[in-house]
Amino acid sequence: MSFKIQEGSIKTVLIISLISIVIFLNTGLFSKERKFEMGIVLVGIGEVDRNIMDWLKNNLTKVFNRQVFIGKGMPDPDYAYHKKRDQYLSTAILNAIMEQKEYTPYEKILGIVDHDLFVPELNFVFGEASQKAAVISLTRLRQTFYHLPENQNLFHQRVLTEAVHELGHTFGLGHCGNPRCVMFFSNSLTDTDRKGSEFCLSCKSKLQKFSTHHP
Repeated sequence: MSFKIQEGSIKTVLIISLISIVIFLNTGLFSKERKFEMGIVLVGIGEVDRNIMDWLKNNLTKVFNRQVFIGKGMPDPDYAYHKKRDQYLSTAILNAIMEQKEYTPYEKILGIVDHDLFVPELNFVFGEASQKAAVISLTRLRQTFYHLPENQNLFHQRVLTEAVHELGHTFGLGHCGNPRCVMFFSNSLTDTDRKGSEFCLSCKSKLQKFSTHHP
């Protein structure tokens, strides 16, 4: 009789232990990984000012209502350099970002590079995006690129605008016809400065629908 009682007690302990493990997995490390899947990771490519990364982290969190992380940086993108143009091919950098397995758990990836970017059909681009990842360049966002006195506040705002624009593409948004919407295509910095970093009501609604259908 005493053996049966002991056996039952062992079974009870085992059941309780299993329940505890399940609870731990749901609320511990695994839940943290699920949070990562809902987050955006920022990746500095080459030498990038940490202040810019922190600025983007704080502000993108508010814009997209998601956790934003600063991930491990990547080396200077020498593989993307085009000697004749003295620019870097943004598509090559984008592909390199996508090949990094350590960024896979994150929902979206934003690469930040301080080199002038291009795609073959255009003289330059402020950035480029795919479904999962995007990359932006800081180079042409500085006043000093145009031989003008530097303006840090203006520079920061431009960086945020281009970051939101390219990430907007990763969330399924196309270019918008509203020149005041962040998703408006920028032919020049004049367009970037005019539109700012906010979505128009239509694009904001589309973004919210995406978030609803992609928990």
